[in-house]
Amino acid sequence: MLIDDLRRVDSGLKPIGSATSSEVIEGIAGVDYPKNSHLFFIKDQKNLNKFRKALAKSQMRLTKAVLIIETKFYDSLRNQNHAEITFLKDQFSFVLQSDNVSLSICLLSKLFYDKKMSEVRNLVDSRSGVDVSAQIAPNVFIGENVTIAENVKIYSGVVIHGPCRIDKNSKIYPNVVIYPFVQIGQNCRIHANSTIGADGFGYSFERGSHQKIWHMGGVVIENNVEIGANSSVDAGTFNPTIIGEGTKIDNQVQVAHNCKIGKHVIICGQSAIAGSAIVGDYTVFGGKSGMGPDLELGVACQVAGGCLVGTSWPDKSILGGHPARPLNEWMKGLAFVRRESLKKP
Repeated sequence: MLIDDLRRVDSGLKPIGSATSSEVIEGIAGVDYPKNSHLFFIKDQKNLNKFRKALAKSQMRLTKAVLIIETKFYDSLRNQNHAEITFLKDQFSFVLQSDNVSLSICLLSKLFYDKKMSEVRNLVDSRSGVDVSAQIAPNVFIGENVTIAENVKIYSGVVIHGPCRIDKNSKIYPNVVIYPFVQIGQNCRIHANSTIGADGFGYSFERGSHQKIWHMGGVVIENNVEIGANSSVDAGTFNPTIIGEGTKIDNQVQVAHNCKIGKHVIICGQSAIAGSAIVGDYTVFGGKSGMGPDLELGVACQVAGGCLVGTSWPDKSILGGHPARPLNEWMKGLAFVRRESLKKP
């Protein structure tokens, strides 16, 4: 994809500076996944801070990447923070501004989604990537470019769309649906009627309607993960939703797009983790609990049943209530309200 292709789809894009427009763009990357030859969107300081943090962690320098930045935000940097302008120009070979980055994401994600999906063919059953030791029940559909490793068991009614991989000794129970761009590790168990890799619920209200943000990031499920019946793990927008090694997810759980669930996490039934949430290793969610979008829980946190987490919390936090508070504080509050309510008038 070339810069001119982007501008044909989104006519509101305006180049910044006099750089040439010959860069080849391979795909879209989230600000927390730096990649060369990819397109990035930065709307505000929060996006820029995420990008800086991820770039420092990766210890890489982008030499062939393209940025689309919100015009108002770029103007504010130009007027107040020349160091940030210099940083962006050093990292990106070409910068465009958009008066509405949210709309640009919707328009351009469709362009890249269509290109990526044009290479996916999942209307014809294919078994070329199935290991001879795998056991496949009747009435299973396996698309092209699906790799199924040794001793995998696939039960009746499962649909697997490629490209994806299921590693050795994993079990996929009846009527599970696996969308493209999913990787499932070793010794995993995905229980009946669950869906892995469906589009995340991402829209932007523009031009009087909900414009779709097209998802193509897929899902990575690491080794020894178990996912209960009727649960959903949504695909990431541009980079994968991640379920860490050894994590156990109960029945009827929703894990939304772009989440990063750590290792050995427990998520009990009917819980929901909203988009782009980060959950630290060894954290536990009680039943019917929830976590809002773009939040972070540290390592070894405990979230009581029914608790709704609405802000980020550090390691070893023990939370209850809505909005979530330290459990002891929340319980004292309940006791106070009950005591006061029982007082005689």
